[in-house]
Amino acid sequence: MNSEQLVMDEDPRAAQAQRLEQIDEQFAILLQQANTRREPHQLSTESEWSAIQTMGHIAEMIPYWLSQCQPLITATGELPHFGRQLDDPERLAGVKQGASWSLAEAVQQVSAALCAGAQVMRDMPMAARDKCGIHSRYGEVSVAEIIERTIVTHAEEHLAQVKVALGE
Repeated sequence: MNSEQLVMDEDPRAAQAQRLEQIDEQFAILLQQANTRREPHQLSTESEWSAIQTMGHIAEMIPYWLSQCQPLITATGELPHFGRQLDDPERLAGVKQGASWSLAEAVQQVSAALCAGAQVMRDMPMAARDKCGIHSRYGEVSVAEIIERTIVTHAEEHLAQVKVALGE
């Protein structure tokens, strides 16, 4: 086992951060191969959003969910409620803003969100990851679960959607 694998096995923060960085690498590859892809603004039949709109959502959702972790981390006493609905104006604004970007701008915005998110994950104290809150759909969840479900896995799923939308 190499030292990088050992770190990932011992530190879930590093593993999640590395997954975000791998997503960032995949988006960079998509940009390099953009001339062989479908139009990024074209709506996909598999999704309600185009590739660019989905990328706008990714760029917005990573900082959103990280900000939602902060009240849980600092809470004392009763567990705080957190989250949003699918029709939340801030969520939809990310999609709308993404629609105005070129593919290069979208990749840059997503990269910035992914890299910043990875750094926050690496820097987060392990004890903070154990703090919990109440989500309207998921119930009681820890910060570690929020990061996994609403950031890392969510970004991986959207990367797959973008690839399909672009003809991957």
